[in-house]
Amino acid sequence: MTKIKTSSFFALLYGFAFAASAMADDPLLPPETSIEKAIDHYIGANWKDKNIKPGQSADDFTWLRRVTLDLVGRIPTPLEARSFAQDKDPAKKTKTIDLLMKSSGHIRHQTREFEYLLMNGTRGQLVAYLGKALGENRSWDKIFRELLVADESNANAKGASEFLKVRVNDLDRLTNDVSVAFFGVNVSCAQCHDHPVVHDWKQDHFFGMKSFFSRTYEVGTFLAEREYGVVRFLPNKGKEKQADYMFLTGKKVAPPGLTEPSKDEQKKEKEKVEK
Repeated sequence: MTKIKTSSFFALLYGFAFAASAMADDPLLPPETSIEKAIDHYIGANWKDKNIKPGQSADDFTWLRRVTLDLVGRIPTPLEARSFAQDKDPAKKTKTIDLLMKSSGHIRHQTREFEYLLMNGTRGQLVAYLGKALGENRSWDKIFRELLVADESNANAKGASEFLKVRVNDLDRLTNDVSVAFFGVNVSCAQCHDHPVVHDWKQDHFFGMKSFFSRTYEVGTFLAEREYGVVRFLPNKGKEKQADYMFLTGKKVAPPGLTEPSKDEQKKEKEKVEK
């Protein structure tokens, strides 16, 4: 069976997102169900629910072209196309996927895809870090942690801090970019007002997320973290308020350092960090 790697994250995401409405009323499959069968099941349920008739299966050449473009970012070579057409093995599609996913071309292609997802619109680069992380098949949650913790003393995460460095001077952008890239939610509207359409997103959500980044700042070419972090904002109605440290789920936490120190204390801390 074809193994689903970290770099197949998008395939899983698209498959289950497409079938999300069907999953609401359909009981979950047993945990031992293979990924292939689970995706087919939920997509099929979605088709049935919406009375959609699937098109005809792609022929061998079309299938090979699509899969090769998806997995390594190029079209098949003439030799690959002939070999695939002449292969009589019923499992040739699975073998082809395995072969492509084990290739260096797959790592390069996925590195470019994730680089675009995470760094589009910035001048930063994550190519070296992502190439190593995806080449080692690191889990998506580990990549997420390494990008946001940005521990520059961790040799395995070298270069990951670039994600924060190019955004740390614009915490509003950092807040929304993290929400979009990692949680699939654009909360930019909630920066100025409660979302007019998605009533779940309030200003409290935006500035609650921003609070988590308020301690981080750049010192020369390095990232540092203050012992305090306070974010204040002006709601549409009412007086200025201090934001709670709050996740997008609405869960709040109360870390130390919620009281902003005096100017002199801030100056001393800055001098301490810069020594």
